[in-house]
Amino acid sequence: MRTLFVFCAIFFFIIGCATERYVVPKISTQPRIGISLKTPILVSIYDGRTSGGNQESVNILKNELSRIYGKNFEWISYFDETPNGRIAVKFRIVELGSSFGSRLISSVSFENAMQSVKLSAYGPFGSVVGSASGSSSTFGSSFSGEGWWIGAAWVDVEIQDSRAGNYRFKVPIAAEHKESNMWGYSSGDKAARKAWEKVSAQITRAVDEILIIVRNSES
Repeated sequence: MRTLFVFCAIFFFIIGCATERYVVPKISTQPRIGISLKTPILVSIYDGRTSGGNQESVNILKNELSRIYGKNFEWISYFDETPNGRIAVKFRIVELGSSFGSRLISSVSFENAMQSVKLSAYGPFGSVVGSASGSSSTFGSSFSGEGWWIGAAWVDVEIQDSRAGNYRFKVPIAAEHKESNMWGYSSGDKAARKAWEKVSAQITRAVDEILIIVRNSES
């Protein structure tokens, strides 16, 4: 019995020492069939993570957004310029996963990003900033994450409107979720998944609002 106890303790210790876990960016929501734009929005995705980034995540998120928004989206390369007279929405994955004992999101960095967009956002899409800032749920700067799996998801949503001039701003959408290390890797996976679920709901809420604004401007 003692041998079994020691084995289990070592097993969970090894699991608990894992650095990071990653999550597949699926979105649990239904297609938007009640809205149709005359001119689709130009859309692109880029995985800008310093670690864990890959094209698979971009492809999965692209497929999910295509399923939800259909012909309202016209896909382009992330680094393409927005043509005159068009609107573009560019998604940049900043963080997406979980880490044991430390946070992937800096509270200071996120707060600075949010303050920056509040100062730069104006015009018809300014309301999107208010929705995002009221929905993001990150921990305070005093929370270190020690002893927990900390899930984190952060996606920048950049809106570019070249219909009149060159109007653009970037909305940071982020969330964190903590889980105890009771189930090792599974706890890390759950923390990452829960953080992404919060952010994906905020993303679709923001895009819904963007589409409504664009549709109303077309009428």
